[in-house]
Order: sequence, then C-alpha cells, then structure tokens
Amino acid sequence: MSKAKFEIAFEGHPFDEGEIDVRDLAPTLLALGDVVQAANKALNGDRANARLKMATTDEGSFVVALTMDVGWLTDMLDTVDAHKQRVDAANQVMDLIIKGTTITVGGTIGLIAAVKALKGKPPDKVKLKSDGTAEITNNRNNFLVDERTLKLMQDSPTREAIADLGKNASQVDGLDYLRIGADTEAIKAVRLTKTDLTSFKKPPEADEPGTETTRREAWLKIVTMHFTFGYKWRFSTRGERPFLAEMEDSDFQNDVQKGKVTLHANDTIRCQLREEQSISASSLITTIYVEKVVEHRPGARQMNLL
Repeated sequence: MSKAKFEIAFEGHPFDEGEIDVRDLAPTLLALGDVVQAANKALNGDRANARLKMATTDEGSFVVALTMDVGWLTDMLDTVDAHKQRVDAANQVMDLIIKGTTITVGGTIGLIAAVKALKGKPPDKVKLKSDGTAEITNNRNNFLVDERTLKLMQDSPTREAIADLGKNASQVDGLDYLRIGADTEAIKAVRLTKTDLTSFKKPPEADEPGTETTRREAWLKIVTMHFTFGYKWRFSTRGERPFLAEMEDSDFQNDVQKGKVTLHANDTIRCQLREEQSISASSLITTIYVEKVVEHRPGARQMNLL
C-alpha cells in the first residue's frame, strides 16, 4: 500500500480562528473523496482501490490534513514488482489531481489547476507530445499536463466528481479561497475562488451526429441536370416536391457528356439510391445519392392524339 499526504485550506475571515461549520466541511470533503476515487478508477481500473482519510493538523485558517491510500486489491500483488509498475501509486495519483503551477516555465499542472484554467469550457486545441505530456490551448493561453491528467480530464465520472466538489465548496459562507495543496519553493498551490468553483461544471459534450444509411431502387423524374461532375441534380417522384441528389454514376454521366445518352426534362430513370441521414440532438440532415442508373426512359415529346 502507498500513501500520499496533502492538505486543503478554507481561507477567509470566518476561518481565522481555525474553526468551520461541519455542515460546510463534510460535503466538500466527501466530494473531494469522490474525485480521488473516480481518478484512481480511471487510472488504475480495478487493480487498486483508493481511500481519502483525515489526519490531525495545527490551527490556522482552517486547514485539513488528508491522507490518500492506494492499496492493491490482492495482497499477493504487493510482492510483484512488475505489477507496481503498472499501478499509479498514491503520490502519483495525488500529483496528477492537485499539482499546482510550477515556478519554472515548462512544468505540468494537475487536474484541478487545468479545470480552473479552462473556466468551464472545452479546450481550443490539445496537442500530444512525445515526452508523455499534452499541450492544451485555451483562449490563446497554453499549459502542459501529464497525459494521464488529460485522461482524467476526459473521464466522465471524474469530471462529474470535480463538478460536485465545485458545487459544494462554492456554498461555504465566507470562503475567499479553497486552497488545495501547500505552497513550496518549486510549486504554487492551487487556490480556487468561488468563481473558479462555480466554473467546475462538466462542459457540454460535443453534439456528434450519428449517420444512418438506407438503399433502395426507385423511378425518378429528371427536373434539372448538370453536365459537370460534383453538381447536384434535381429530381421528383410521385408528384412530391423536387429534391436534390448527387449523381455518383460516372459511367452514365460520361455517356451524357459524350452524347451517347440524350437527356431532357421529364425523362425518367430507374436507379439505385443511397440515402444518408445525419442525426444529432439539434438537427436531421438527409443527403441522397444516385449510385447507379439502371434504366433511362425518355419523356413524351408530343401528345399522342390517335
């Protein structure tokens, strides 16, 4: 089992005496515990479990000393060095979560600092680097995270736990800053204002459309045609409103261009159609393609009176 110690502090006038209402403290600590467990689950899967425990501390602005345990689920695995290399231990997991900004340029930041920097919005750009880090661009500002921190940022349960932490901590009366971690000579701890905490909401997921494809054979009446590749033709069927379709039968279109097939308005074609529907939460887009012309029938050129 490995352990990592860190602290969080409630900074503000009501906490100068080193006291806090347990009704404010408990929800924040429970939410932070959920963040730790979700992050450990994302990084270590079922190979290791994690617990967040409270330890004693000195008085001051109300400071809570915490210990995180990451233990192997099977005692036998404690003796297998190869397994330990595949499990992120407590100090690594905690570093990926709470690491603040480094004094020197070029260092990585942890999950909470990254979420703070994004201000509730998805990043503009993410660039994976060969050294195991990722460069994130947000509103023309760049910062580095470990690729495992990026994994946490993309993990839905972890982001939901982060959002819950922000919600609970932002409701603490008199809170100026929630400090996570401690300042050192090399790293500045993450300090979160209420504005930061309220921006911890999980960003909306991209509205990615799904596509459904159907194929059928149909008779279509030609309304307008184009002799240039890439332009859509206009058809009608059974008295319905005309619609556009992309002509994909290059052989038929070549025959038209070479004069082997003469087309006029009101001609009909029997063809194989492909219909693609892109479905998303906000739209439905249908695109029709003529894959192959099976038969062409000229339309009537004059009325048959006899």
